[in-house]
Amino acid sequence: MNLSSDQLHTKCAPPERLSINEVQEEREQLSGHICSSYFDFFPLPLIVLNSHRQIVFSNKAFLDILGIHDLGNFLGLRPGEAMGCSYAHVEEAGCGTSTFCRECGALRAVLESMIGNAKAQHDCQLLVSHNDESSAKDLRVFVSPWDVENAKYYVVSIVDIEDEKRRKILERIFFHDILNAAGGAKALLDTLFDEVPEESKELMSLVQASLFGLVEEIKKQKQLLALENKEYKLSMITLQGLELVNLAVKEYKNHPKAYDKTISIDETSQNVQITSDYTLLMRVIVNMLINALEATPEGGSITFGLQEDGDFAKFWVANKSVIPDHIQSQIFKRSFSTKGVDRGLGTYSIKLLTENYLGGKVGFTSEEPDGTVFWVKIRKSN
Repeated sequence: MNLSSDQLHTKCAPPERLSINEVQEEREQLSGHICSSYFDFFPLPLIVLNSHRQIVFSNKAFLDILGIHDLGNFLGLRPGEAMGCSYAHVEEAGCGTSTFCRECGALRAVLESMIGNAKAQHDCQLLVSHNDESSAKDLRVFVSPWDVENAKYYVVSIVDIEDEKRRKILERIFFHDILNAAGGAKALLDTLFDEVPEESKELMSLVQASLFGLVEEIKKQKQLLALENKEYKLSMITLQGLELVNLAVKEYKNHPKAYDKTISIDETSQNVQITSDYTLLMRVIVNMLINALEATPEGGSITFGLQEDGDFAKFWVANKSVIPDHIQSQIFKRSFSTKGVDRGLGTYSIKLLTENYLGGKVGFTSEEPDGTVFWVKIRKSN
């Protein structure tokens, strides 16, 4: 049943459409534009909408996901109608006009681009119905305005992010379960510590230290993923710098990597009050300690210090080893490591956390006879 414009009703976006003949004219106009000839080079599905959200043009990648060879019968439809959205025909006015459409990320991106005449992006979970069966598609939709001969169009590109969404769910489940298991084992050992014979306590202490290191490593990886995915929210509070130094040394002097090594606090260290995120700053400090311990042979020592440096508090960790020149230039790269493949997150996370989130600075020196000193500068409290 065809409705005239004054009969169309909507509970969300404007319902009006152009006739199929008018859409055909728009398609012919776009087909002659030089840019259109390049759309098939894009590997991502891409469609062009008119100001009524109707499909005027598409590339081959979009036709492939529909399983067709030509836009044909899909010309003039709206995206949800072409892709089989379960809610596209709830209202007679079609895609974008029902109450369900109010939460549609794809529609939101299109409308934002239309209203603001700017690029827009949103994620969308599309519920698709096909042969009486429903399935969900996780998509990321990008929309950009396109002016062609005094007419306004909107280029929509679609990215399938199902694998990304599934990976994030699996990561949450993994970290939740493994932290519970490791944390539970650590708590059990802490409870049993006073019950074991005196001659077994040294061994028990080593097991405790190993589990502590395991729990901290899991937390570090979980936090790093959250930061890279921009899912972490800062909590800035006033901190006493020297308290952080003392706490880190106390907790990590029994770490497995500290076996037969000495951690000392430089006697010239001074307390500096700072404003920072406690969790992230402690992660930076701990990573500096761990990296120094890994570079120190058994029987060796590292020194931890804190000084006031102008408007900053300068945390530093020193060891006697010297880093070869060809390695120094790659220290802060994400996956670079002298310890093997798929390592190298330690110095990378120091730089990521300090510069991108804490507003600080990082650096190091490594030369004879002083050895290697890693440092981070965090701005002092006002």
